[in-house]
Amino acid sequence: MLVMRLPLSFILLLVVPWFMVFVGVARSRSGPTCPPVVILLSWCLIGSALSVLLLHRDSLISTSNNAAIMVAVIGFAWVMYRCQRPELAARRTLEGLYWGAFAVWLMGIGEMVTGIKLLPILYPGANTVGAVSTSRFVVSATYPNYNDFCVVLAMLFTGVLARIWFQPVRGVRNAGRWFVLLTTAFMVTYMGSRGALLGCVAAFALLAILNIRRLHRAALGVRAAVLGGSLFVVSVVALLSSSYIQDNSTAKRGVILGNALAMLMGSPGNALLGYGSLVDYQAAAASAYGDILMDPHNVLLEFWLRYGILALVLFIAMWLWVLVRGYLPRSPMVNWQTAFGLVVVVLVPVLGVVPSSTLRYHVTWLYLLAVGLLVEVGQQRRRQSVPFSSTELSTAGVPHLEGGHREQADDDPSDRDDSR
Repeated sequence: MLVMRLPLSFILLLVVPWFMVFVGVARSRSGPTCPPVVILLSWCLIGSALSVLLLHRDSLISTSNNAAIMVAVIGFAWVMYRCQRPELAARRTLEGLYWGAFAVWLMGIGEMVTGIKLLPILYPGANTVGAVSTSRFVVSATYPNYNDFCVVLAMLFTGVLARIWFQPVRGVRNAGRWFVLLTTAFMVTYMGSRGALLGCVAAFALLAILNIRRLHRAALGVRAAVLGGSLFVVSVVALLSSSYIQDNSTAKRGVILGNALAMLMGSPGNALLGYGSLVDYQAAAASAYGDILMDPHNVLLEFWLRYGILALVLFIAMWLWVLVRGYLPRSPMVNWQTAFGLVVVVLVPVLGVVPSSTLRYHVTWLYLLAVGLLVEVGQQRRRQSVPFSSTELSTAGVPHLEGGHREQADDDPSDRDDSR
């Protein structure tokens, strides 16, 4: 629902997890805990609550304030990490994000086929209405900007490619996956979202690395990582200095970054705790600079603006933790959900420069929670260094009942693939 931007999706995200906690669905039982996630969520809750209470009381009763968002995210994290099968819950979360993106793709295809565009209906004042209305192949589904729509397509591209490589099928299903993959790449390329296109290219490379290491565990070790990282940095510097990137849109983003940093430097309280909500930041920006574009267009800057400088540092630390723990081990986790989520999280800094605001869609938090849990589970298994026996594999996903009987759990094809 969040990915599709359906009505009441955030209210349900806020209410349903805590209802599940209060009725006992999720209990305070022992289980995997991801310290980087816990620390990041804790500070974001504390910082945003202090910001709302001390600096931005006008947003106290709004569900769009940062403290309310963190209450919803922490409730979702509590249910995921403390349910009966946390790893399965994380993978189901990533599947939900995948199918949400697929539904958004379906909307885009429907707009192209019928010629009926949703943007003029949902957001008649959007500055991209003209581009969407005059071209059959420029669509945005339920998003206010076709660039934001392309970010969802880039995530879908990552998920479909992960399924093609890590959960292979044959026949019609395989042809369907390739159709979705190619049409997604076409839409991103045609609509000209450079950040989303770069995300698709990087996703292909990152998934290829995981797939190679899945098949050849001795390949692409630390030396390859250092050389590849150096080549990547050089390529990025060359790309950023090219005329393809250095245009009016990039210049505007540079002005926004400079103005936002000036605002933060002039307000120590907001620099430490963040603005109470995106609306509070926009109001402060309008007061300081007038009616000019000041939306962040940068997920790193947005973390600082929303939750303070410490939140930015903690997010970068968590991102590095996911990158190192997810890619450097000799035996990376190889189910398609983990590969999909891991690559999306690694690409957050890239994809996060495309939308005017990334965190307002909330799905970034769900990716971070699910991938943090899966990486922590993989790390615990490697520490134990005890491979699954054939008995454990045959009973994976089959909870035991009293009296020695067993009940068949959800039949998940991806679980069977992982067992093989």
